[in-house]
Amino acid sequence: ELGSESAKIKAMGIMDKLSTEKTVKVLNILEKNIQDGSKLSTLLNHNNDTEDEERLWRDLIMERVTKSADACLTAINIMTSPNMPKAVYIEDVIERVIQYTKFHLQNTLYPQYDPVYRVDPHGG
Repeated sequence: ELGSESAKIKAMGIMDKLSTEKTVKVLNILEKNIQDGSKLSTLLNHNNDTEDEERLWRDLIMERVTKSADACLTAINIMTSPNMPKAVYIEDVIERVIQYTKFHLQNTLYPQYDPVYRVDPHGG
């Protein structure tokens, strides 16, 4: 939701009219939300779990990963808006977005389509 709202504000060209102090606070909160899902693997393999337990785990993990993706999108929308003050280009936020993207490309997206990226949890 925040991602789409920030996209609307960016499209209207009014992001730079928001208070810099509040925008920086929002970005710092977004960074914590990004961090929450930046190391969570969506590829589960709990052999001892029942189907219901695995579904519950998957739902919980996907909720956190999706929340983090929305936070990434929101942060990028803010930082790529025209005429933004330099204070909004926070290195930790940028690094966290990159970390999230890299992790989920390598551990979520690529393994779905390329067996080279699949890791056997049993070390084989």
